Amino acid sequence: MADVRKSAKQTAARSRAREKAAEFRAKEDKLEQLATDYFVATDSLEEIDATAQAKIATIQERAAQQSAAARTSAAAVIASMLELGTPKAEVAGRLGLALRDIKKSPNL
Repeated sequence: MADVRKSAKQTAARSRAREKAAEFRAKEDKLEQLATDYFVATDSLEEIDATAQAKIATIQERAAQQSAAARTSAAAVIASMLELGTPKAEVAGRLGLALRDIKKSPNL
């Protein structure tokens, strides 16, 4: 009779152990999936940053070209005003610039 009780206890204990092991495996599977999701997300962050940096470089290059064109155009306007015989001080006054900026104009 004692063997029956002991066997029933062992069966119940084994059953509980299997349940706990199944819960542990399920939790481990979930943790592994979450870790995978994390690494996928961080890898995509690196790609996003690389793409953004490339776009920034392209925009900065375009802005530098446009700025150079605008500066050249502005300098040409100053040169045209000076070619009309307008004194540098008057050109500076009309454009709201310091006289030194007129003297530093690249087209002079």
